[in-house]
Amino acid sequence: MNKLVLFDIDGTLIKGDNKKHRLSFCYAFKKVYELDTTIDIIDHHGKTDKQIILEVLKKKGLDEQRIRLKINEAIKEMTAYFEKSISKDKLSLFEGAQTILEELSKNNILLGLVTGNLEPIARAKLKNVNVNDYFKLGGFGSDDENRINLVRIATKRAEDNFGFKFDNNVFLIGDTPRDIEAGKGAGVKTIAISTGPYSWQELKAENPDFLFKSLTFKEEILNAILS
Repeated sequence: MNKLVLFDIDGTLIKGDNKKHRLSFCYAFKKVYELDTTIDIIDHHGKTDKQIILEVLKKKGLDEQRIRLKINEAIKEMTAYFEKSISKDKLSLFEGAQTILEELSKNNILLGLVTGNLEPIARAKLKNVNVNDYFKLGGFGSDDENRINLVRIATKRAEDNFGFKFDNNVFLIGDTPRDIEAGKGAGVKTIAISTGPYSWQELKAENPDFLFKSLTFKEEILNAILS
C-alpha cells in the first residue's frame, strides 16, 4: 500500500445534524461538571471533542486545571451516552461515499480517519452506516486536542502497523477549513469537499490542493489520488 487516504467523518462521509453527539456533550457537562450548557456557545465545526470540552467549559468560567482533572470521566460519560443513543437511530452516508471507499479499496489504498470525534464515537457512527471495516487506523479526538497532531498520529500508525512509508503520498479529505489547515500543517495533500457547513467559496479561500462539491465526483477524486 503506497498511498494513504484519511477521511474526516461528520460533513464529509456522514450527513445529518449530529444531534446525538451534541447531546452527549450536554449529558457529560451536567453529570461530570454539574453545568447545564451546550457546545453551540462556541464555533465547534472541525474541532476535536477534547478541544470542544475545554473551550465550552472555559467559556462557562471553569479553570483549565479543574476541567482536565475530570476530562477522562467526561469522555467516558459521553461515549456511554452516545453508544446507547445511536443504537436507536440511523445515520446516513453522503451520496458517493460508499462508492469512493469501494474504489479506493479496490486500488489497494490504505484508508484511515482523521476526526475530532472520540474513537469509540467515531467507530459507532461508522458501524451504524456499515463502513467501519474500511478504516484500518486513524487519529481521533481522544488522541489529541490538536487536529494537526491527529494527521501525524494517523500517518505514524500507518507506518508502524502497515509498513507504510510517508513520501508525499498522504491525502486528507474533509469539509472544513480546519481540515485543510490540519493537512497543510502536517505536510499532506488536502482534498476539500463542500458538503458540510462551509461553502465551496469559503473552502477555496483556504487553498486546498483539490476541491470538489461532493464525493459524487468519483472519477475526478480518484484521478487526484491515483495519478
